[in-house]
Amino acid sequence: MNVSPRFLSRCLPALALLALGVLPDAARAGTSGLQLGTIYRCPAGKSFKVLSCAGSADADLCDVQSYSHGQPEMRGKSTHQQVMGVLPICHIQTPGETRADGHPGATHEDGTNGIKVGDAVEVVTGSGWTRAKVVAVNGNSYRVLVYGVQVTKDYPAEVRRLGAASARDHAQGQYRLGDRVQVNVGGRWISSRIVTEMGQDYQVELPGNRTAWATPNNLRPAQSAPAAVSKPSAGIPPKPGLTSCAGKFEGRYASTGGFGSFTLTFRSGKATMTDAGGNDDVFECWMGGARMYLHKPDAPNLDMPIDINDDGTLQTPLGEIRKKAS
Repeated sequence: MNVSPRFLSRCLPALALLALGVLPDAARAGTSGLQLGTIYRCPAGKSFKVLSCAGSADADLCDVQSYSHGQPEMRGKSTHQQVMGVLPICHIQTPGETRADGHPGATHEDGTNGIKVGDAVEVVTGSGWTRAKVVAVNGNSYRVLVYGVQVTKDYPAEVRRLGAASARDHAQGQYRLGDRVQVNVGGRWISSRIVTEMGQDYQVELPGNRTAWATPNNLRPAQSAPAAVSKPSAGIPPKPGLTSCAGKFEGRYASTGGFGSFTLTFRSGKATMTDAGGNDDVFECWMGGARMYLHKPDAPNLDMPIDINDDGTLQTPLGEIRKKAS
């Protein structure tokens, strides 16, 4: 998959869509002359910014967000050499160019996207969608405090409101875990539900007990909402046939390392998730077949499905984790 347009696809190929890591202000000094988090203007109304780089060696990978006339296009991975190769035909975007095309950073009324200073929001980090607080608004660009660090995140790719997605969110490609949607499969719209999310990539249910990944271009809100159902009480499985994880999964499981590391500790049918910032979230743990579900009775649409691998490891939406302690 390549970052469009054509000239960027030659220089900035997006090798994969990944969740972005938090970038402290001190890291914005740049890599070999490159200014991280700065928008570079290129020919034909194209622009891009590099959010982070693993280093300055040619093969080191960088997270790149590209734009067309100020609107987010594709985000992906490019080598440092590829990024540096395109810089000579681009320049740091001027304030006038920012205002001309409405690029994130142009001044709009505070709260245009339903987000204002002081709001609690979620932003994309190496640990997935993470709670943050808005400290400044500049058009579609938001200065937020997350893990005690101020960073800048852009709507809709990197920041979203808490709660259900609005009509504007849907129009900008934002959905929520559990949302009822329709997915375009071979030109036919099929009723579905979002079961996993990774940034603005969504895993949806398909007929025949199948799932598939879809982008916002292939999704639209369900035309009619399903009948309301009462929320299950604590201690009641979210789906028929599921049993408690108590006595079957006990102990601490953790990822093998990296920026987005986290742990899951299973105790007596409960699972405590601890993220890289030391924040805890407690779930009920239910299982059936080769899959478990982390469940909150007061938020039944936010269940996290986890596959149980044959070797005893767990495949989570954030990566594989292994048992580290009893």
